[in-house]
Amino acid sequence: MYYVGILKVQGVQNTSFIECSHGLASVGEEVFAILGRDRVLYTVMSNEIGKEYAVRVLKKIAWNVKSVKIGRMFKGRLFRYTIPSSFAKALNIKKGNYVLALSTREDTLEIIPLSNILEKIGKFEEPII
Repeated sequence: MYYVGILKVQGVQNTSFIECSHGLASVGEEVFAILGRDRVLYTVMSNEIGKEYAVRVLKKIAWNVKSVKIGRMFKGRLFRYTIPSSFAKALNIKKGNYVLALSTREDTLEIIPLSNILEKIGKFEEPII
């Protein structure tokens, strides 16, 4: 596991973002943000997933991908990832919400709304006593 953390979504005007210590690339570089059913996946454009989505962008079939720049560092070594507003709306992510940031590879970062995780946990059956 490269990175795991519970982060608070921050915002300035209509822009939502998270800040964490896991950097996919250098500050100022562009990465892909990909909308999934229950998460946003950030990935560098040069890895397998990024190349696959680059082809989809060229073919104009990638409705769920946007390129975002990694923001400047704050308080030492923090990287800022913008959550595209259409993605935030689709996943019901708002300023002040909490998300699980998870990275099992050094070139990807998944942002999962905590409400989605709690909803799935709520579907477990009660333990048998």
